[in-house]
Amino acid sequence: MNEKTRILIIEDDADLVAAMKKMLENKGHNVVVAYDPEEGNEKLKQERPDLIILDVMFGSRGESKGFDFAQKIRNDKQIADIPILMLTAINTEKPYFNFSPDTDGEFLPVDSFLDKPVKSDDLFLKVEDLLKQKTSKWRNWPEKEQ
Repeated sequence: MNEKTRILIIEDDADLVAAMKKMLENKGHNVVVAYDPEEGNEKLKQERPDLIILDVMFGSRGESKGFDFAQKIRNDKQIADIPILMLTAINTEKPYFNFSPDTDGEFLPVDSFLDKPVKSDDLFLKVEDLLKQKTSKWRNWPEKEQ
């Protein structure tokens, strides 16, 4: 299964991107990288990935562009079915937020969260689970999941 899966990582931390890319390629995945949502949008058009790994915050000002990008994907019915794994340091830095796709999907339609710093075992488990899922539970967003 892995030799044909395409994963798009959209993350501005070059060191984290390099580590995740290496880990995922070692598991047989094809990995495409973008360092901001604008570049991610271009890569999304070029390669239709099986999974998107998306950061929440971008840039030195910590803009939450990941939220907007996730919503943009869900509003485009040609790509709305691609599962999204969101990377966040928010749950670690501000545990009272406790983001979850189960409780926050109505405004943040992602399939799963992964807290930073990313642990390889957690990354592999989340990626494999989402690839088995094959489609996003939020593909019909903003309607309730089906």
